[in-house]
Amino acid sequence: MISLIIPATTSNQHYTDFAVQQIRELYPNENEVEVIVEVNDDVTLGINYNNAVAKANGKVVVLLHNDMVLHPGFVETILKHIKRKMVLVYHRIEPPIYPDEFPGKSIRDYGRGIEDYNKNAFFEYPIDDTLIDGGSQLFFAVYKKDYLDIDGYTFKKFCEDDDVHLRYKLAGYDLKVANGAMVYHFVSKTSRSSEDYALDELESNIQFVRKWGYRYSKYNKVYKKAYKLDGPAYPDLVKALDLMFKSTPEEANIVVEIDSRTFVPDDYTSLTQLNDIVFEGNELGKFELGNMKVNVKSLESFEKDLIFIRK
Repeated sequence: MISLIIPATTSNQHYTDFAVQQIRELYPNENEVEVIVEVNDDVTLGINYNNAVAKANGKVVVLLHNDMVLHPGFVETILKHIKRKMVLVYHRIEPPIYPDEFPGKSIRDYGRGIEDYNKNAFFEYPIDDTLIDGGSQLFFAVYKKDYLDIDGYTFKKFCEDDDVHLRYKLAGYDLKVANGAMVYHFVSKTSRSSEDYALDELESNIQFVRKWGYRYSKYNKVYKKAYKLDGPAYPDLVKALDLMFKSTPEEANIVVEIDSRTFVPDDYTSLTQLNDIVFEGNELGKFELGNMKVNVKSLESFEKDLIFIRK
């Protein structure tokens, strides 16, 4: 059995109903293809996913959204390619709302909602049954035993996808895209349906930096970092620094001395890259970074401590 997971809220219920109806037209046997709809307005998207996965009876779980429909052969392709210790991202086709394309996403206009959905055109989209490296976002399948809980405690919504893929990567999982397992995704009928979604997205990006100490990194290293501030403690500067520095100077293995009177935007940019700079340098001791002084007391990193969710 395979379990298709659909978290939802009470808003846009017609999309949830439509998604389930389309699945059942392709896969009517509930003993082979299980559909779990988890409707809960009181928890985050990630916790909604986690609660639904916990109920799954299938060996393999597939995370879906309630605003997507499946292409024929979707389940068969997932089961053909999925392996233990693999995160298998399926291929989504989207209308030109966000026109960027990358592995796992293609742009075709088969409708922007249920009302103008062109099912026949979508079903005629040619299947390319190849497996390629890559994958991102919450559009994937894994063995249930391999499911890492989504961090719905840190993130209300947005950025939990970057977080979980990073944790899978740190855990040594194989990340692949199955081009032949396709869905049509109407796009953001739930996640961006509320007026305050932009604030939620900004807050999630802030929480990501607070958790990992960076937003983007080549090496994904996490160090215990602290700063010592000389000069006026400007509130905006302190707030920005507190995002990336979690330890006290006594506990930290990297300490940065900052003078607020000489601190410039380029220095902040350097701080966002500090983890990579330290890893590439691979040396203990002191060095100057722009107008700052950095003391690397230890090269021990702690990124693997963040693979599993602390509830």
